[in-house]
Amino acid sequence: MLSKQFNLSKLANVKTLVILALLASLSVFLETFLGINAGYFKLHFGYLPVALAGMMYGIAPAILVATVADILSNLGTGFSVIFVLLAVLEGAVYGMFMHKEVQGRKMLITQAIVCQLVVSLVIHAGLNTWALWQLFGFFNPVRFIINAVTFPVKVFSLFMILNYRKVFQKFV
Repeated sequence: MLSKQFNLSKLANVKTLVILALLASLSVFLETFLGINAGYFKLHFGYLPVALAGMMYGIAPAILVATVADILSNLGTGFSVIFVLLAVLEGAVYGMFMHKEVQGRKMLITQAIVCQLVVSLVIHAGLNTWALWQLFGFFNPVRFIINAVTFPVKVFSLFMILNYRKVFQKFV
């Protein structure tokens, strides 16, 4: 099943590449211009196009969208390879957990919760905090509170994307 999700032949289609490029640019736009980025609190919906790429195309396209979006989002501020790798990992998680089609409201909610739980706990609260500590000697426990506060919003938005999978599949 994992090899089916990690199929790179999907990227040979021009239509797919155009859709993925649009998703990457939408992610940059949602993060940069429509997000709240005030000091310690950061809330944006730039993860949704990455999750959508993962849901529709699988792991490799989600990784591609996450990588391009992260690099483009941080061009002006400078970026670290470590944070690009964390974006790659986040794209892989969205592709791995959201690509499988499940039926029923309860299963969709479970799929959204488990996916966002892995992203929030392992990547954001765990690895991202560790990277900040290693690179800058920076540790702020407020990051854990922010992850907990934004978790329900992110789960709800992922659930809505999963709920409208059939609508998105019409464009693929």
